[in-house]
Amino acid sequence: MNFAQLRAFHAVATEGGFTKAARLLNVTQPTCSQEVKALEETYGVTLFDRGNRQVALTETGTALFAVTRRLFAAEQEAMELLAGVRHLDGGTLAVGADGPFHAVPLIARFTRTHPGPTVTLAVGNSRTMLEGLMETRIDVAVLADVPGDSRLFVLPLRRDPVRVLVPKTHPLARRRAVALRDLAAERLVLREPGSMTRRLVERTLAAAEVTPAALIEIQSREAVVEAVAAGLGIGFTSAAEFTGDGRLVLLPIAGTEIEMDEYVVCLRERRRLAVVRAFLDLAREVGEASGLSAAAMPGSAPATPATAGHAAPAHQRR
Repeated sequence: MNFAQLRAFHAVATEGGFTKAARLLNVTQPTCSQEVKALEETYGVTLFDRGNRQVALTETGTALFAVTRRLFAAEQEAMELLAGVRHLDGGTLAVGADGPFHAVPLIARFTRTHPGPTVTLAVGNSRTMLEGLMETRIDVAVLADVPGDSRLFVLPLRRDPVRVLVPKTHPLARRRAVALRDLAAERLVLREPGSMTRRLVERTLAAAEVTPAALIEIQSREAVVEAVAAGLGIGFTSAAEFTGDGRLVLLPIAGTEIEMDEYVVCLRERRRLAVVRAFLDLAREVGEASGLSAAAMPGSAPATPATAGHAAPAHQRR
């Protein structure tokens, strides 16, 4: 297989067009186009649907792109090891997170300790971030929801309580804590079904045989806060994610503690990358400072969905 042709294909697929790909490869656009065309003709396939203004991967192209992502990620890893980036004088670190609250302080600590690498942060739901890890578009992710997968290396980062979010004008706001039975008469404002916070809350309510009067589903943390502030219902959030709002009151749940676990995750095979290893070392320090360790939590073993958070009687909480 002609490696130059494969690299040209990968560049076009990555950049979304021949002009940008040629600029990335430092060649002319006709040269880049010829390399891709030669690859297609050699194997009798069509890798791109070429429109007037854009190109799109075909089904075969999409499958090949998944292979070249792994191939060139391995090449980049080899280059970093051989070129001395392992000393963290340069290189890049792509971080993914299901929210900025835990990831940003960790990134800030990393950049203070290692100012050389360029760090990027992508925020999205857990499924998207895990896909990014598997496709090596993301080097490391900070997530609450971690599946049981032997390909993943998992470190515990911190554990935070989930609290009830109440409008300041609501009668419950005058209490020191909210009992689960009090929620039966309320309309709840919850995230989408894939949200870990929602799963923990629903699991706790079901165990207590409490059914809320009504439910509003909202797609983001920020929108949940605004909806609760507007009086649309009662919400829930991790205590660490609540930065303060004069319109709202954050209250514990009486007799029960719902806890949200946060993890730092990467592909096992990419732990040897110096920049990933350095990030994991800092995450381990933070986890240990929070009283969490590999012995106490899943740590380097693959986590199961059940370990991503739990609810326990208050006298049993950690």
